[in-house]
Amino acid sequence: MSQPRRDVVLSSGVQVAMAAPSVDGTVYDLGYAPHEGTRLGRRAAIRAMFVDGSRRVLGLRRKAMTKVLPWGLIGAAIVPAAWVVALTFVMAGFTLEDAGPFGDPAVFFEFIGMLAMFFVALVAPALLIPDRQHGVLAIYASRPVRASDYLFARAATLVALTFLFMLIPHIIVYVGISSLYEDGFRAGLVENGKQIPEILGTIAAYVLAYGAPAFLISVFVRRVPIATGVYVFIMFMTGALIEAMPRATELLVFKVMAPLALFWNPLSVRDWLFDQEAEQWALDRVGFEPWVGAVAIVLITVVTAVIAQRRYRKEF
Repeated sequence: MSQPRRDVVLSSGVQVAMAAPSVDGTVYDLGYAPHEGTRLGRRAAIRAMFVDGSRRVLGLRRKAMTKVLPWGLIGAAIVPAAWVVALTFVMAGFTLEDAGPFGDPAVFFEFIGMLAMFFVALVAPALLIPDRQHGVLAIYASRPVRASDYLFARAATLVALTFLFMLIPHIIVYVGISSLYEDGFRAGLVENGKQIPEILGTIAAYVLAYGAPAFLISVFVRRVPIATGVYVFIMFMTGALIEAMPRATELLVFKVMAPLALFWNPLSVRDWLFDQEAEQWALDRVGFEPWVGAVAIVLITVVTAVIAQRRYRKEF
């Protein structure tokens, strides 16, 4: 017995006659549909890489284990800030005339600086290395993205997250100490706000001084744990230079090595910005002014940018 005919119209408009099967079915035209939306260009790509890097580092929309280290460090940075405010509250007897010894932002950098170094050691390798491991750079290169765009987005992520990592505890201290001011909260904000430029400048020094070496190491090392370990080792080794450096030395070798004491350069910048006496850091031991630390940080950052650009130019 012959089967009845059915006419099927494809999306292309062609009418095709075919035998009707025993079970009713539908024929679909699954042709390629080009993108008809707005093409956002390089700026949107850079913004997307910034957002992607932030989510990756903080473990957002990822497994719970990826959140332990970054958020643990963030919590470890906030707890000392809350402790400083509580201790100042107890020692001052509910009100105080100034920030006191615990709420001094210059002193607080000695609490937060070490944690910032470990945070950078976690962030920089996670931003750069997985893209090379998993071949993601080839995908970026197929878009209107240059090597400089990629590096800028990753560096911006590192700078922004580390800056916030150090800024948020300072905001807690600033607001908490101001709330204890004897003339009122608003007067406390005004009085303690006089040091905001010094705080922001010192944070920037920490971000660049610790971020640039971590970024440079992550450009070449192929595994995230190895890059983290190498960075921490180098930072501690440069920090140990101060123990091997004689006080008030005039030897040329130590004058050359002093600016390479990467761990101590931000503290020299802090002393310079807060106009306080240097505490025998590496630069001070060889007779350099504290502002030399800022020069060393900028030079190392520029060298890192040039080397990274040359390294990634081959990938794009």
